[in-house]
Amino acid sequence: MNGRFRFIALAPLAVSSLALGSVSFATGSAQAVAPAATCHVTQDPGGNAFNVIAQGLTPGSPVQLRVGGKITPVALEAGADGGLQTSLSVITGFGAMTLQEEGGPRLTCGTVKQAEEKEVNDQLAMGFKAGFAAAKEACTAELPAGIAAPDPNFEKGFNMGKDAAIARFC
Repeated sequence: MNGRFRFIALAPLAVSSLALGSVSFATGSAQAVAPAATCHVTQDPGGNAFNVIAQGLTPGSPVQLRVGGKITPVALEAGADGGLQTSLSVITGFGAMTLQEEGGPRLTCGTVKQAEEKEVNDQLAMGFKAGFAAAKEACTAELPAGIAAPDPNFEKGFNMGKDAAIARFC
């Protein structure tokens, strides 16, 4: 048996033993990690209220809500599924909303301004998709019937999507 053959035969065994060792190490530590809690702020369609929504909390635990760093008098408790949702009427300048379980880390949910910006972007995107799809088929498009007063951002997105489809397909 020459030296080259021994190296070729033993190298895969050495590499596979290292790989298996790291795999068992990775699976052992992955099981101990709990799911991370998250929260975010959304705007109600009417624009007068904001929702604070959280997932991954400890079921039944009391939760503190802070708005702009100040504790609110709202008594909250995580649901049986570890979720939480509450609706607030707030002014735009209040600052970041955070949640904190008793004895747990503080979760940053976002600001009212971020929720408003997301709502605007969502409406633009929905309008763009609708306008693009309608104009692609007929090379013309009107806002869908049955919408009494469409969101101005939806309408703007619709017109942008319609123009883009006409420029591309007609």
